[in-house]
Amino acid sequence: MEKSQKYMLAGTILAAAGVSLITYSANRYTSFKRVVARSLTLEDIAALEITRLSSVPGEQKDIVVTEPEAIRQICEDFSDVRLMKSARNVSSGSRYSYYITIVQTDRKQRFDIILKGKQHMIIYDNDLNNPHLKAYKIMNPFNPLALQQAFE
Repeated sequence: MEKSQKYMLAGTILAAAGVSLITYSANRYTSFKRVVARSLTLEDIAALEITRLSSVPGEQKDIVVTEPEAIRQICEDFSDVRLMKSARNVSSGSRYSYYITIVQTDRKQRFDIILKGKQHMIIYDNDLNNPHLKAYKIMNPFNPLALQQAFE
């Protein structure tokens, strides 16, 4: 093999590795908008069924949010959340975790979201054609104030 062919082969291998690395990185990062909001608009949401789980026994609390403005505020808190795929079995390290079910206007339960503290989120897509569960680490500062206020 000539010297120029070796360089061409090495260049091709490096380019392929670069493309693979970029593709791998792009598949690891996403956002709440891409995962949930692209499949569902605010007008499609009839209710949010929310359970606040506590690390203290007996402090579990369930609410159903049906007020459109409250739904909009809670969804707005989540809209700019950047996510990275992670392991499913993470501890929250927080007093509260939230289990949120998004109920559509046709009464179907489309998404289940488990918010473990301010660091981790698990999203289960109940799509009948392709149901799937994915766990994510929250990559940007996140303060679900409207969600917390719903329990006051």
